[in-house]
Amino acid sequence: MISLGQAMVSLDLRDLFKDGVALRIGARAFDILELLIRHQGQLVSKEQILQRVWPDTVVEENNLQVHISALRKALGSDRDLIRTIPGRGYLLLGGEGGFVNEVAPEDARTTQGPPGVQGTRLPAGVALVGRASLLGELNAALGDQHALITLIGPGGVGKTSLAVELGRQRLDDPSSAVYFVALAEVEDPDGLLGAFFQALGVDACAADPLPFLIEHLTQRSGLIILDNCEHLIDQVASLVEAILRGAPNVRILATSREPLRIGGERSLQVPPLTLPEPDASRDAILSSDSAQVFLRHWRALDCQVATTSDAELDDYSIDLVGEVCRRLDGIPLALEMAAARACALGLYQLVESLDESMHLLSASLRTAPPRQQTLQASLSWSYRLLSRDECTVLRQLADLDGRFTLEQACNALQCATLARSCVMDCMVRLATKSLLMVTAQGPFRYYRMLAATRTCLRQGASAVWANEALNPDPRSLDRPASLANLQAARPVPLGPDGYHARHQRALAVGH
Repeated sequence: MISLGQAMVSLDLRDLFKDGVALRIGARAFDILELLIRHQGQLVSKEQILQRVWPDTVVEENNLQVHISALRKALGSDRDLIRTIPGRGYLLLGGEGGFVNEVAPEDARTTQGPPGVQGTRLPAGVALVGRASLLGELNAALGDQHALITLIGPGGVGKTSLAVELGRQRLDDPSSAVYFVALAEVEDPDGLLGAFFQALGVDACAADPLPFLIEHLTQRSGLIILDNCEHLIDQVASLVEAILRGAPNVRILATSREPLRIGGERSLQVPPLTLPEPDASRDAILSSDSAQVFLRHWRALDCQVATTSDAELDDYSIDLVGEVCRRLDGIPLALEMAAARACALGLYQLVESLDESMHLLSASLRTAPPRQQTLQASLSWSYRLLSRDECTVLRQLADLDGRFTLEQACNALQCATLARSCVMDCMVRLATKSLLMVTAQGPFRYYRMLAATRTCLRQGASAVWANEALNPDPRSLDRPASLANLQAARPVPLGPDGYHARHQRALAVGH
């Protein structure tokens, strides 16, 4: 959620909220708002807006003015956040907590520091929960003169949010610039250098772009944030290595689902948010990071609970919140999606529905960055980057509940016609690509698959993704006989039925 004064914007849901109530502004108006948000602090020309919002239609400029007026009316007392730059276009200034800082219209592209220092605007930030320690470790690593730090973790865990917050803090240092290079929409490796030049705010040199880029960076000390590197991992690694060799004063912070694996790299794992234990008390649930994130999004989206404090929530509802967090492994993106579903389903039905989470957590989401439209899309983003053997191993591992050892994995895959050495190699690569979580116990390693990943694979979603290029054997996607059988193996009954029974017993004894 992005804060704009008193309003909240969800790019995932394509909605503008005020006091927990969704405001109707129309699809075209939201397209304009989204474009302004994605270029916060920058001048967006009228031509850019017309080409983006009406790509195949010739429209009069007064149509644009009508939609800008609708947006300002929706923002109410914060209408001045949308600034008109006469004869040029529009500029979105920073709302409360929504942007790095405010800029003057005549300086809509860069953050000014001492002469020669320049920085590109950061994306809108979000309030981080439970990341203070990791943020401190990240700052310390940069202070220790590590030239390259890569934030590693599964999709939706919050790598970008952490990087943006670090960049925001770095902007307080007037001697250094921060450049944000968004790579998610760069599909062709040939567009990689262009993304750098766009972030730096300079025109590319067609004759010899790489030396020109390095020469430009040698004249400016600063931090480059490379966001979403995994789909161009080899090309990004080569480019970063060349930059660090030619411009040693530059520091690079990358976000990726796997390390770049080049010299001088320091990798930091971004873990899921902390979870309440199954038998956690009311206070323990409410104090967990994952519950705080879920409740924040739920209140922002649901007017019926917008003003409800933690103390006003009954124990049964809080238990259900804890169960939602555990089912979704504390992944921030999944918690935000679940909060959107809770508005329509309520907590009881939400928990019951999470056995089919791939479908129900995607049903209401509309236009958003492709990799984060749904949990399925997030997994698909990684799945398409796997080899045939890695796909086979990942699908087979989805049949293993809880944590498992390498030996257990090899035994489970003995029918997959893969040699033990191949299985071992694939597991190493899957763990490296954040598709398997790894925990250490002395000299041993244990592996675990996130619940959302397992559910998507068990429901056969991978067949849809794989058919385009991998064409796997559909028999490898056989779904377990029933999810009830899977739950039966757990030591404690889960789901709304278990909560309902306990709740009824509590009522019967007068609690």
